[in-house]
Amino acid sequence: MRSRDTVVDKDIVIRKNFLKSEFKKIIFRSIFQNFSASSLTRVDVIKKLIFLKKKSSISRQNNVCLLTGRVGGVFQKWNLSRHSIKRVAKLTMLNNTKAASF
Repeated sequence: MRSRDTVVDKDIVIRKNFLKSEFKKIIFRSIFQNFSASSLTRVDVIKKLIFLKKKSSISRQNNVCLLTGRVGGVFQKWNLSRHSIKRVAKLTMLNNTKAASF
């Protein structure tokens, strides 16, 4: 079982890599769609676009609870798992929420 810190740190690195590759994709697509650029440049750019890392895809990312590192049952609004939300709601640290049972 991995500790919470390693799971959250790994998730942060994956999201940073996604942003970098997404920025490259936007630049490559804009160059490819620029018809005033030379055809050799456009072919070279489309090759680079095809061979970008697939690991950095948005669909390959998992939501991770920031408190426990749990992967399943994470609410996107707070990035907390259902267990952590109940624990934090008991302490009334979330606005407009309350735990149904304690």
